[in-house]
Amino acid sequence: MPPQPRVLMVEDHPDIADLYQLKLQLEGYRVAVAPDGDTGLKLARSLKPDLILLDVHVPQLDGLQVLAALREDETTRDLLVVMCSEDDDPQLIREAQRLNAAAYLVKANLLPSRLSQTVAEVLRNRSGFIFDADRAGARQAS
Repeated sequence: MPPQPRVLMVEDHPDIADLYQLKLQLEGYRVAVAPDGDTGLKLARSLKPDLILLDVHVPQLDGLQVLAALREDETTRDLLVVMCSEDDDPQLIREAQRLNAAAYLVKANLLPSRLSQTVAEVLRNRSGFIFDADRAGARQAS
């Protein structure tokens, strides 16, 4: 039996982190949670997770700064990263895509089941860019 995929979630709202963590654990993922960007970056380097769920607006280092640092480090450059945010600013989405995020999810209506589906899809496909504002749900080829 293959090992359970490890997911690192960088999320500063404990209630959201708990909700998403529970759903992912019920789906068979091992989940670690970091409450800020600095801790998230350190855990990403030490855990080498299969996928990182990264909130854009977290304290210390914001999500895009964490993503840029991951891409600059040879040991974390290829980690799969799914950005999650309340912010659907097209500029943020383009920057996440430029930094090779695998997906950008808007949390306003993001149900735990949709998050879990996206994690599974990204782990399965490992290519392209997914933008899901709960109404778009469009997959764009890279």
